[in-house]
This record gives sequence, structure tokens and C-alpha cells, in this order.
Amino acid sequence: MSLDFLVGFTIFMLALIMVVSMVPGLLVGLQSSGIDYDAVAYRTGVILAEDPGWPVYPPWEMKTDAYKDEIERMGLAASKETPNILLSTKVDAFFNSFFTADDYRSKAIFGDIPYSYNFSLRSEDYNYATGDPLPPGYGYIRRAVKIKEPGVANISYNSSFNETTLDPSEPRVFTVRLDFSQLLDPSVGPAYRIDPRTEPVNITITEFGRYLNATASAENATLRDVTFWKMDPTVPMPRFTRIPFSYNTEDPDLYTLSLDGNSSDLKPNAPVNSSISLVLKPVATSIFTLDQNSVLDIRFTFDDGVPQRTFMNGTYLYDYDNVTIADLKPAVLEVAIW
Repeated sequence: MSLDFLVGFTIFMLALIMVVSMVPGLLVGLQSSGIDYDAVAYRTGVILAEDPGWPVYPPWEMKTDAYKDEIERMGLAASKETPNILLSTKVDAFFNSFFTADDYRSKAIFGDIPYSYNFSLRSEDYNYATGDPLPPGYGYIRRAVKIKEPGVANISYNSSFNETTLDPSEPRVFTVRLDFSQLLDPSVGPAYRIDPRTEPVNITITEFGRYLNATASAENATLRDVTFWKMDPTVPMPRFTRIPFSYNTEDPDLYTLSLDGNSSDLKPNAPVNSSISLVLKPVATSIFTLDQNSVLDIRFTFDDGVPQRTFMNGTYLYDYDNVTIADLKPAVLEVAIW
């Protein structure tokens, strides 16, 4: 009886093993070989609309072509705390940059196969698209989002700033001051925060003619230079030091300076009679090595000798009282994958 049981049990186990090994082959025709493109599109939409990408600071959108390998994710959100609120600088970099199809696949889609794609962002103010034309069938996701745009300091004749009394022969220095401890106040939500590390600093001076010296019948004043100075108030005996910079080289990746509508470098030594516009890009701010305690001064120096042609001098605070913050712009983000 023991020998018969052993033989029977052995035959049973061999038969069971054969059956188990044959079952996957029998069911292979019932398994789905398709890819859920909707799921891939949904996952990609979540990355774009809810993640700021990586690295966060300096943010990935500042990377140039030579350093794009340092980018791990291309998220568009202003922060992780603000899903579906996108940052305009990230949007511009994502759609108007040097990225290849492989970059989008590896840094936004994260697929194991070479997916085709089409990304678009549409609104009254935005009309972006990148990728291939849509085929008859594809995975798709649409998300309602809002766009956060950088604030602007519009300085006109009625703007308030602390004027200083100078000797008639002294150059006039007009300072725009950014106190990072105030701007990066955690109590201000990321959707409305002024963050020069990730957004351009936009300074527009209009009605400049009203600051001219009327007694000297001045028609313009000479802007000698625009310089950057920083201070750390937390160190003993804090003081402002000038930031080394390529002041005499125009570089639109770092800044743009316009005098009466004409572009210039930061040492124009040229007359201005109506307007000045300076846009300091986050790339420039990142190389200034500023932190949450820093104070940044942007100094406009006017010098025409005796008599000075303008009386514009003093300090203007670039803060939540003086900077105009645009309303969030509604838009639709669409992701198609196939």
C-alpha cells in the first residue's frame, strides 16, 4: 500500500505541474495586448499641472541647452501647494525651448516605450502647442488650469518713494529695493507670492519727463548706468556690496533694458526723456547668490553735471504695496498620448 500510494502521488504531482505550466499558454489569446493611453495621458497631465518639476531652485526652466541633462522633471505648477496653477515662466520654457522629442518623453511622460504626444495650452492670452499631429485614436486628458504671471512695478510721477536731498552737482541715484524676507513671507500663498528667484523682476518707469529739471529747461537726462547691490542684514555690520556683472554686455537671457523703447546694456550713458523699462530674469537673480534674508538694490544713476537735469532720486520699495500682481489667467491644458 505504501508503494502504490507513492507511485500514485508522484503521477498526480507530475500531471499537476504539466497542467499549471500549460495554463498561461491556453489563456494568452484572452489577454489584452493594448496600452491604456488614457492612463498615460492622465499621469502626464498630473505631472504637468500639479508638480513644479525638478530641480526647484534654481528652477529647471532656467537650464540652458548645455545643462538640460540636469533636469529630472518638467512640471509647470507654481508649487506643490498650488495644483493646477501654472507659472508663466515654466510654460514659456516648456513650449518655447530647445527640448527634443526624447526630452519630453523622458522628463514629462516617463514611458518605457517611445510614445508619441501632443501638448497644448489654450486661452485668450496663450496659444501653445508642441508634438505630432493627432491620429484617429489616442489617449487624452484635459485640465482646467490658471496661469500665474509676474508682477510689475509701474513707477509714474504719482508713485511714492523716499526722496533724498542732494547737492545740485551730485549724480541722482534712484534705487529700487527688494527685501527678500518680505517678498518670500510664508504667510503669502505661492499663487500670489512675489519670488524673484523664479519670476522676472519687472520695473517700468513712465512719465520720466515730469522728473526733469524744469528750471534748467531740460529735455532729457543721461542714464549713466544701472547697477546691482546686495546686503545680508543678518551679519554683523551689514552693508551693501556691488554685485560683479557684465554691465556693458547686452544679454537677453539675463535682462533687458529699454530707454524710450530702445534696447541698451546696463551702461548706456545715454539720454532718456520719457520711459525706462528693466526686466531682470530669474537666471540673473540666481547667480547673485541671494537667499530669504537678502536685500537687493537696483540703482539707476543719472549724471549730467551741473546742473543735474533730473531730480529723480531716492528709494522705491519693490513690495506687495507697490507691485501690481496680475489676476490668475484661466486656460486649458490638453495632453494627448498614443
